[in-house]
Amino acid sequence: MARQVSFLAILEFLGAYVKRDKDYMPLDRSRQSIRIQVGYEGKDFRFILTGEKWINELLEGDHPERGGGGAIDFVRHVTGVGFVQAVKVCLDAQVKAFRRLT
Repeated sequence: MARQVSFLAILEFLGAYVKRDKDYMPLDRSRQSIRIQVGYEGKDFRFILTGEKWINELLEGDHPERGGGGAIDFVRHVTGVGFVQAVKVCLDAQVKAFRRLT
C-alpha cells in the first residue's frame, strides 16, 4: 500500500516545489510519462515519472541511485530518510490525499 502512493501526492505532502514540464514528449506516448522539476529543502531534482517508476535526470546515467520503483524508494531519494520513516511519509501522504477527496 505505501509503495503505490502517487509521487505527486508525496511531493505535495512534503511541501516540495513542483513544476510540470509541459513541453516534454515521451518517446513512447502509450506509457504516459511526465517530467517534473522538484525543489525540496535546497535540493533540485528533475524526474521522469512513468507509473510506479522514476528517474532523476540530474544524476549521471550510471549513478546507482538515479532511478527506482515505488513511492518508498522515491521518498528515500528525495528526503534522504530511512526505510521506516519513508513508509510513514507515504502512508501519511496517502491519508492526506484521501481526506482531500472526501
